[in-house]
Amino acid sequence: MSSNYDMPEATPNGIKIGNRVIGWSGAVKQFDGSRFDSRPSGGMRWLACILDAETSGWVILGVKKDLILWRWLVATVFLNEERDKNGTVEVPNEEGSVDIAVVYSGKCGDMSIYPGPLRFSLANHVESIAIEKYGIDEGSTLALRMYQDMVIADPECGFRMSAFGRKGLEMLHDDYIGMINTSGTPDMPVMH
Repeated sequence: MSSNYDMPEATPNGIKIGNRVIGWSGAVKQFDGSRFDSRPSGGMRWLACILDAETSGWVILGVKKDLILWRWLVATVFLNEERDKNGTVEVPNEEGSVDIAVVYSGKCGDMSIYPGPLRFSLANHVESIAIEKYGIDEGSTLALRMYQDMVIADPECGFRMSAFGRKGLEMLHDDYIGMINTSGTPDMPVMH
């Protein structure tokens, strides 16, 4: 049984869910938050609506909004592949219950990874560095191109990580694990 949440529909004015329409800017903002963290398949359906709307000429997002969507896509595809390869683990949280995290297993060890911190890390390590080096316009365009090079649309299985994307995210996680192994866990929580 599916709910209206599961069945978004692209319209000229935004994504229609039941009798409600969420405008394109509001729809894109959902990818910057946690709405799809536990339901990536719902996010993929929303993303398909947004891409259909772009193809239909109903919306022109611009680089800033495209960065949000592609950052979400890269993080989601990577997490899905790591979950399929390494599984998940229950991690105690501050409320006394547990969160389900994806296990990353790399050359330096294992760690639990989550959607929000991974998107934050991508924004920090891809977008911020490109913008700092090349300025807001050129840097944002370069970061977007990098994200687009990190995933491949595969007609057989949907999206998958490219060799470039996999190598970059493995380096990011292995460096962080290596830092923890060498220096210990940072005093302040580090979003990764």
